[in-house]
Amino acid sequence: MTEIVVVHYPEERAENWALLCAAARERGLRLVTWVPHLLGLSCADGQQYVSYSGKEIRPDIVIHRTVAPFRGIAGPALACLAATGSRVLNDPEAGFRSRDKLLTTMTLVRASVPVVPTLAFDEPEGVNLAALGPVDLILKPARGVRGEGVAAFGSAAALSAACPRRGPRPVAAGYHVEREHYLAQPLVGGGGQDLRAYVVNGSCVALMRRTAKPGEVRANLALGADAAPLPLTHPAAGVAAAALTACGLDLGAVDLVEDGDGVIRVLEVDAWAGFAGITRVTGADVAGAILDFAAARPGDGRG
Repeated sequence: MTEIVVVHYPEERAENWALLCAAARERGLRLVTWVPHLLGLSCADGQQYVSYSGKEIRPDIVIHRTVAPFRGIAGPALACLAATGSRVLNDPEAGFRSRDKLLTTMTLVRASVPVVPTLAFDEPEGVNLAALGPVDLILKPARGVRGEGVAAFGSAAALSAACPRRGPRPVAAGYHVEREHYLAQPLVGGGGQDLRAYVVNGSCVALMRRTAKPGEVRANLALGADAAPLPLTHPAAGVAAAALTACGLDLGAVDLVEDGDGVIRVLEVDAWAGFAGITRVTGADVAGAILDFAAARPGDGRG
């Protein structure tokens, strides 16, 4: 029986884990959980190896999910596993890079994938917010998830006035947590509606349109948005697939919007996005697509 290690916390976004387990049973696959905080890495002259709960390990296949807070250990450990023969879905560095919306946007621009015009800053005086035009603006933390910390403003002046000033970093000696940076973007179409795609192995496997509840600009299902499935022939499916390829990811979600000229533009990419919501809306077997790709062997047409 093929065994796949999943680095995650099963209780976090448990519905996704339940879908993976059901898909694994249907395919005769065995899933094994590793919790990120028990990963370790040993380095010595001429050798390095990953340990889990104190024991050296070298799994055949690894899927990583709720590891974003563990970049310092999970990133090197997953990279070490990949370098020593394990098949690790989503290059670890690409996965962590995708969590930063600024780095993602820069990657997409270089690959000529359409993006929403974006200004990035630590404090708003660092950029010319008026360059985005006399439109409503959205402010978002660069590494936020599920719409957390996102706010809309009627003008550049209103955004600038509301954004906190933090000044230079403290001068006291000692450890300082990396501070968040922010993105400002025009609120395309007045906000409240977007497209969510899930891509596996270069193909869009599920696509939906999300519409926020009245008075809300964030179209996240977790915030009460409605959603409807879209056919995979929709132009957004191809843009989403191109975005994942540009970011160097095997699988993940892409959020997109359609501007007033009908151009599909990418808002963000997430290597660790949940797929339970898009599964419910579209009926697509996203978990199955992920596991089929994970278990594929070279030459069988799926990997």
